[in-house]
Amino acid sequence: MYRNILVAIDASATAQQALDHAIGLAEALRARLTILSVVPEIPAFVYRAPIDIAALEDDARRETESWVRDAVDRVPDAVSVTSVVRLGSTAEQIRRQIEEGEHDLLVMGSRGRGRLATTLLGSVGADVHYHAHIPMLVLHPADSD
Repeated sequence: MYRNILVAIDASATAQQALDHAIGLAEALRARLTILSVVPEIPAFVYRAPIDIAALEDDARRETESWVRDAVDRVPDAVSVTSVVRLGSTAEQIRRQIEEGEHDLLVMGSRGRGRLATTLLGSVGADVHYHAHIPMLVLHPADSD
């Protein structure tokens, strides 16, 4: 069924649930697993602030790489795992990884912001769902209805 699973993670609780599901699926299906996390770009207005932008970007990358290392450590030895850290728009980088990695399933968590916030702020999951042409398993926060 699924042979090449992509899981997109961040520090959220739903991303950790998504990781657990992806690991379980990869193990049960003997599929390859790729763990992806995206370092968001620094907003343009920040460049006018009197702060060290390079240090800010380095901190964000190091933190993201740490999440990915921790995620890889949770994967059983029997599962073939690869990790990827990208910089840019989260939805765009997930779509790019799907194409380049030839994945056949995407697993990710949802923030559970609600309809109004999602309409105003956008949704990574909705963006990926609209543009990607592979099945998606999206985990929602436990307290959402």
